Amino acid sequence: MGNRHLVSCGLVVLVTAACGQQTPPEKSVAETAGAATTTAPATPGTAGQVSDPDRAAVLKAAGLQANPQGLVKNECDDMVTPQVFPVDLGPTVGAAVLLAMSGGPSLASCYGDGPGLTLFRRDGASWKEIYSSRGGFLAVMREQHNGAPDLVFAGPGFSHPAYEWNGKGYALTTRTVADDRLEQATILP
Repeated sequence: MGNRHLVSCGLVVLVTAACGQQTPPEKSVAETAGAATTTAPATPGTAGQVSDPDRAAVLKAAGLQANPQGLVKNECDDMVTPQVFPVDLGPTVGAAVLLAMSGGPSLASCYGDGPGLTLFRRDGASWKEIYSSRGGFLAVMREQHNGAPDLVFAGPGFSHPAYEWNGKGYALTTRTVADDRLEQATILP
């Protein structure tokens, strides 16, 4: 897949998520309206499903509470559908979930930097934040440090910051990753 196509796919996912719309089925995780279970495609970097109890626990860890329709209030006080994706970060990190918070009607005047991406790791019966960013997209790299794949926060540009697992969370490194290296990565919404 060429760099231009890779960046275009990532931007399509982010733009539609930022507008509170679902991406086309061929480019997104299948999600039923108002349902708490999300099914992911069988690709490296993702895993089967996020169960209803895990979804509720991730939302609670993020300080969010869903209404009966499955909507939560974002930072702009807009009611939006949170997107929850399972992520395979290998046995060192364990079960992980990416929470993508989209914008609503106030996106242009409130967010500015785009949707929030927060990665959570199972910590006993609850979930703990291990990475967070705003805007762009997240790439799970094949390279590993400390037994876990590196993460890259990517978006417009020619190189992107790399994050390494430090045993408790993902920490920013001094390294950057060029666009052409993202071709081998698993891109998360």
